[in-house]
Amino acid sequence: MNDKLPYYCGERRPNCDYHHGQLPPVRGAGCYQVTRANRTHPEWDDGTGDTYKHGADLAYWKGSFYLHYFTNPVSEHTGRGQSVLASSRDGMHWKDFQVAFPPYRIPACTVTDYKGNTTTFTGDTYAFIHQRVGFYRTSTDRLLLLGFYGWSPQPWVNNWDNFGVGRVVRELYPEGNMGPVFFIRPCWQGGWSREQLLYPLYTEAEESFAACCEELLADPLATQQWAEENGDRDELIRIKHEPDGSTNQAFCWYHINQETVIGLWKHARCARSDDGGGTWSSVQESPSLVMSGQKVWAQRTADGRFAMFYDPTLESTHRWPLCVTLSEDGIAYRDMLLVHGEVPPMRFGGFWKDFGPQYMRGIQEGMERPLDAVWVAYTVNKEDVWVARLPLPVTGREERQVLEGGFEEFTVYSPCWAPVTVTELPSLRLEDFDRYDYARAERVLRESRRQRVVFAVTPGQEDHGSLYCELQDPRGQTAVRLVFRRDGMLCVRTTALVGVCGYRAGESVELELEACCPCHEFTLSVNGVERGKYRFMTAVSSISRFVLRTGAPRSGPTRETEPWEEAGAALPLADEKDEAAVFDLTKFHVESEL
Repeated sequence: MNDKLPYYCGERRPNCDYHHGQLPPVRGAGCYQVTRANRTHPEWDDGTGDTYKHGADLAYWKGSFYLHYFTNPVSEHTGRGQSVLASSRDGMHWKDFQVAFPPYRIPACTVTDYKGNTTTFTGDTYAFIHQRVGFYRTSTDRLLLLGFYGWSPQPWVNNWDNFGVGRVVRELYPEGNMGPVFFIRPCWQGGWSREQLLYPLYTEAEESFAACCEELLADPLATQQWAEENGDRDELIRIKHEPDGSTNQAFCWYHINQETVIGLWKHARCARSDDGGGTWSSVQESPSLVMSGQKVWAQRTADGRFAMFYDPTLESTHRWPLCVTLSEDGIAYRDMLLVHGEVPPMRFGGFWKDFGPQYMRGIQEGMERPLDAVWVAYTVNKEDVWVARLPLPVTGREERQVLEGGFEEFTVYSPCWAPVTVTELPSLRLEDFDRYDYARAERVLRESRRQRVVFAVTPGQEDHGSLYCELQDPRGQTAVRLVFRRDGMLCVRTTALVGVCGYRAGESVELELEACCPCHEFTLSVNGVERGKYRFMTAVSSISRFVLRTGAPRSGPTRETEPWEEAGAALPLADEKDEAAVFDLTKFHVESEL
């Protein structure tokens, strides 16, 4: 082990038979869906109708969040690609979806790449979009948007080196509108000439914008992110691919101090520079960083620590869970915690679509960053775009013995069609009109063998929808489960599912649980009336989580489930909303035994 490169020295290892890996969650984290792919109702999504969405990149600028990602109609390397820009004031509610780089129709022409391969385009071919990075902030506080147009002779051929058209750039203005599109780095090695490009070169732009582009081109850390698409023949790329054919993919970096820079790539590959990025050590694999091809992101956090995000699995098709590990020095990482542990069904088929949360990127160095949290963007199943917020300091522990209210302190999983929100009632509201996903909210508790939990729920209906209320151990095993069943019955899941009493729409139900792990049993009271003593559904040693979820727990997709490659495949009614169900948590009180 090279102690000059990052490594993982924590004790936790995920069990990837579970989407959550049996890892403890980050206390108070929020996962928010930005887009839910929709083929037939694009107005309910981002307006594109595309069901392949990937390559999300995140920026924070002048008080707003911006998210840039690319889309293709169905699959990764085929079709009429474009990229989309969305904005948000709070990072949780996204709007103003607009096309950042529109579909690019390759003109009728013939190109010959540096390898001597000749290709003739008829004028009917559209480029797809693929890029690792979408933003660059200049020293004069101007924000550039970046994209890359490519083509591929076959869907399984990457658009690297000789299959690119080129990298494009435009400016994002503070008002949210954008300037004209220019090529900042055409793929000359692919055989493209100025006459064959549909957009002018940046050198033809007005002087101040051209200077912004020159600043970017002179930034070796920023342009290293272009390595795959630009290829090793581009002199901008300092760190080349390996002579044995090994590739260094999806570069990100962070500074430990002014001179020491750590570079990270997919497949646990790392390098170090001790002169600010001028020269680098050889790229080596750090075996303790268990990961595959799902990207990795690391950064210094505002509280002076370091956070690294990745999927700690050797799987490439089944990419879960998304975790974070923490470090005091930027080298030794420990405390593996869960960020995103949900994998809904893949609703649409397509070539090279993989399950799970993946391709994570935070806000890169040189950008503004909020001081109260770490933010990261990613995609799920390569069809939906998400962001996660981790409050600082990042921790999975709760030390307080007594908890009261504090709905903002719940860890939430909030899809577009199953949102979790804090209302003015006040309440924590879980709404659900998604037939393939659910809302989830959980509160990290002080780990204890005995817990007393008092909470009140007001259901918005009594004839559809369900709410699961659970007490779980640190690995996510459920000891206690109550269910507001869709038929208006409140049930307990003990040795069997047992009805307790009815409930009515709009009427508050106050529940009190006293759980004893050594006894494997709990006492339940409803609206002040004791209803009995019940056995746990699972024997656990301690309880550390209170969980609400608008649906039954899911076990699929499993690691045996294969993604659909059939282009037209879609789950039934995948684009249609279900009847909405609403549940409000209006009271929450916990006493944990010391």
